[in-house]
Amino acid sequence: MGRNIVVVGAGGDVGRGVTAQLLREGFRVVAVGRSMGRLAELKRDMEGLGHLELIAGSVADEESAAALVEKVKEVFPTPDGVVVSVKAPHQIMPLPTLESACFAEILRANLITHLVAAKSFVPLLARGGTYLAIGGGMADLVVPGMGTDSICQAAQRVMFKVLAEELSDRGVHIHDLMLHSMIAGHSNRGAHHPKWITDEDVGRHVAVILQHPDAFPETVITLRSRKEAGMKPSTT
Repeated sequence: MGRNIVVVGAGGDVGRGVTAQLLREGFRVVAVGRSMGRLAELKRDMEGLGHLELIAGSVADEESAAALVEKVKEVFPTPDGVVVSVKAPHQIMPLPTLESACFAEILRANLITHLVAAKSFVPLLARGGTYLAIGGGMADLVVPGMGTDSICQAAQRVMFKVLAEELSDRGVHIHDLMLHSMIAGHSNRGAHHPKWITDEDVGRHVAVILQHPDAFPETVITLRSRKEAGMKPSTT
């Protein structure tokens, strides 16, 4: 596996942890985010960890993503991996009172962005490279007020199974990493539960997936606890 990785959503809690861990393990990283201010803060926090470049951009729609891809190509013409961690802020929204227009916007922000990102970046990957989307474990849970999260994450899981089949001729690895935990990250470092998966745990698991893609044959990868972080699946 090569060492040039693009992290989309690098300014968020999960993206920060992924970026930091990849830098520690010697990867060269292009950090992508919508806010150059947040990226500049990320750069300051990652000072001395490794080779990090910043690109402001978005995967909100095909036009924005195409412009972003052109910027990325100037740094990594054929990246070895792309990690995408994008998600709109969570809101409690009971389905019976949810307006259809609002639901459509939720789907656009949480699901369609992942489709746009995959369509845009998979063709850019070096052969044998890895495309890794990051989602949550709400796909299998029913919690009142959090139905939109469950719907989006369940759809994301199926979507990447389909994409992996439909893009199988590309010669790349396509995965959806589902995090079955709240994440302890930059924004809530002092108030998280000790059992929550941390952003650094996610980063360690992402690094292992990128370094050992053949050890993860399934499209959907789950991370359920801190003790699983950085571990390859058991072959027994």
